[in-house]
Amino acid sequence: MTHRLLTPAIVGLIALAGLGAAPAAAADFTAFRAACASGGAFLIGEVPEGKNVQPVLDALCPCLETGFAEFTQPEIDALAADLRTGDSAEAEAMYPAYAELKDKATPILGACFASEAVMAAARAEGL
Repeated sequence: MTHRLLTPAIVGLIALAGLGAAPAAAADFTAFRAACASGGAFLIGEVPEGKNVQPVLDALCPCLETGFAEFTQPEIDALAADLRTGDSAEAEAMYPAYAELKDKATPILGACFASEAVMAAARAEGL
């Protein structure tokens, strides 16, 4: 008799186990996009006078956003602060694990810089 009482509970647990955890909500990249679009000095460094860095940023920023798509909102906010200020102090203050975040983001940044779209934009601008 006991097994009949447990059967619905077991079935319910099995059904719940099959669902898995709900995916996390995608991060809001609004502040990151704005910071990236104006972050040429931080991302590219000094640009020779008369050279336009905007086409490079236009290729780089969407690549970074795609690469960071699985990052959490606090991580994206810290990266946006880093881009906006050009100094990691604010990012470190808002995200205590900033060193690990930097390690996590650096390969994505490198891959985006090495992408054909970014390289082509840089070549076209003579950078």
